[in-house]
Amino acid sequence: MSVAIREITEANFVEAMRLEVAPEQKSFVASNAASIAQSKFHNFLECCGIYDEDVMIGFCAFGKNPDDGTAWIVRFMVGAQFQRKGYGASGLRALIAHMLETYDCTSIFLDVGPDNDAARKLYEGAGFVDTGEVRGKSMVYRLDLEPHDA
Repeated sequence: MSVAIREITEANFVEAMRLEVAPEQKSFVASNAASIAQSKFHNFLECCGIYDEDVMIGFCAFGKNPDDGTAWIVRFMVGAQFQRKGYGASGLRALIAHMLETYDCTSIFLDVGPDNDAARKLYEGAGFVDTGEVRGKSMVYRLDLEPHDA
């Protein structure tokens, strides 16, 4: 398994839009098409595919909040057909490393629904901790890093 983060471009955006989570997970994450559209109106958001070699197995959107400088994972998903194969953990590690290099950040934030047990377990396994803050109905998690830790 060789997992990498690659920018969504004209060449791969259709592939990204076709990638979906399992039906029972659709209430937990916005569609990739919605995330790509959102990035066109929020210029600080970057959309990337998560690849194993040349196969897109997941999608992520992330950015640095222009108001306060915090780094956020806004979307993270692994396609239904690729789940339960270790791609969630390896994709998240690759994304954290990419964000650390891109933003030279010492913390990364994300939010997750309280009913999304699989995602919370994945994030907690990567070192994210619940901050106790709630945004809408979602729990805010934070990962503290030293530069070039990931």
